Amino acid sequence: DVAIKKSKELNFVNVYNDHVSQHSSTTCRREVVHHQFERYRSEKCKNKRMRSFLYFGELKFLVRLDVEKLKLLRVLDLEANLGPFASNGDLIHLRYLRLEGFSLRVFDIAAIISKSRFLQTLDADHVCFIYDTIDLRKFTSLRHVIGKFVGELLIGDAANLQTLRSISSDSWSKLKHELLINLRDLFIYEDSNKSKERRVTVSWASLTKLRSLRVLKLVADRRYLSLESEEAVRSMDVISPSLESVTLVGITFEEDPMPFLQKMPRLEDLIFENCDYWGGKMSVSEQGFGRLRKLKLVMESLDELQIEEEAMP
Repeated sequence: DVAIKKSKELNFVNVYNDHVSQHSSTTCRREVVHHQFERYRSEKCKNKRMRSFLYFGELKFLVRLDVEKLKLLRVLDLEANLGPFASNGDLIHLRYLRLEGFSLRVFDIAAIISKSRFLQTLDADHVCFIYDTIDLRKFTSLRHVIGKFVGELLIGDAANLQTLRSISSDSWSKLKHELLINLRDLFIYEDSNKSKERRVTVSWASLTKLRSLRVLKLVADRRYLSLESEEAVRSMDVISPSLESVTLVGITFEEDPMPFLQKMPRLEDLIFENCDYWGGKMSVSEQGFGRLRKLKLVMESLDELQIEEEAMP
């Protein structure tokens, strides 16, 4: 209570709730809205100095945004259904955008994104699947891109990109992987809506170019994944030296993946979920997985896991 009182005195925040009726300040830079959204929507927004806007609460009323009046906005966090989007200006100062709401329309998302060229964080993870094309090729400041991007996701020179969750294998195959020098967290899925003939398989060779990658998740629909057979990685003594966590879902292995995966010197978490392997036995050799802390195998078929002495020290 003391912090809220002091922040109001300093005009640091302007809080809307069910008990207090107050109009938007024309000087307050940060606004937090809780529940009383119809009153906020009915007011004519005059706060052109707003830098941060957060909505939270149980009620999800319609939000109207007018970019022309919010040019200085840096943080936009919406837990609500988005109404008509006025695009008479650019959100050139916007750095953080988080969207939530299952009725959020795709063209509304695309409209906001297209006006935020200097965006650093795009979090649409709590939005239902985004089927339309999202073009981020001109967004050179991006650091975190999170969402269920079922449609095509276009990314250009993204040297600053650190998080990419999730992207289809088809969209991933079209990127210049060598430019993603700072990518640390990656989630790739196989588009099950396409026929098996049209699906694109993820090449592990493309992943070896990601020198900073720490967390990897691959989700497939009973796709065969051949690791050792790839020419680019077969002869390597060390593979993906920065990887710490690997999760493989719905993948059928053509050969024992353990000899390949234990070449990752920093691997700590290894998870197989609903994977298949018809070779009968997987083997972990001596000194294999020197830093492994978590091993989870949920397999459709696996007869035996053989771990030699001094493995997983």
